[in-house]
Amino acid sequence: MRPLSRFGQNFLHDGNLIRALVDEAVAGFDPAADPILEIGPGLGALTGEALARGFAVTSVEIDRGLAAFLRERFAEAPRFILIENDALEILGDPAAGRAIEPRILLGNLPYYISTPLLAKAIDLPVPPQRMVLTLQKEVAERLAAKPGTSAFGSISVLVQSFYAVKLIRTLPPTVFYPQPEVDSAAVRLDLLGAPPLAVAERAPFQAFVRKGFSQRRKKLSNTLGIADDRRPEQLSVEDWIVAWRGFKGV
Repeated sequence: MRPLSRFGQNFLHDGNLIRALVDEAVAGFDPAADPILEIGPGLGALTGEALARGFAVTSVEIDRGLAAFLRERFAEAPRFILIENDALEILGDPAAGRAIEPRILLGNLPYYISTPLLAKAIDLPVPPQRMVLTLQKEVAERLAAKPGTSAFGSISVLVQSFYAVKLIRTLPPTVFYPQPEVDSAAVRLDLLGAPPLAVAERAPFQAFVRKGFSQRRKKLSNTLGIADDRRPEQLSVEDWIVAWRGFKGV
């Protein structure tokens, strides 16, 4: 099997790292009751580790060659399901989302789909309780960024509105084959006990935040027409929610 650049494939091959990522993903969960949805299984490194611990794994793979390989490798695994499709299409389909309803989302994500995939995962009818993902380091840092920093942006607000974000570790290129040209990072996202936004509120809130960050150097009074002279990165996540509720008259 050869990694395909058009799919952004970089396969994990470090055994200690694979075990550590699955440890983070399944800690506190029940193999009998908490299914895993895996995005981009590649050669099945994370898949095999999760299955070995008794978890049911549904893997989404777009590459036909890899899909055939995975079917053969896990042919005897009763708790393995393979979906040969684009993960963005699967997560963007409400019917599919309701059918899967993963408790855990696990994935070594191609860099080019990481941000849109996170947005679609949050928009699932029932968002995952936990996500453990490998991402480009810059993206991971944006997810965990604090207000007032240059890395804090719309994706920081959108993700932190629903999840507590933990940077697990930086991953050097050597843990992948082929080696990417940039550093990666592993992150863990745990769903907040009481997410502040209802399902119907997610899309308009996201649009509001994106518009606010569309011109970072301008005050929100100019970009959003609200009575707030701060710039977008100066607001905390809670401030953004308050601002949006005031804007729509809630």
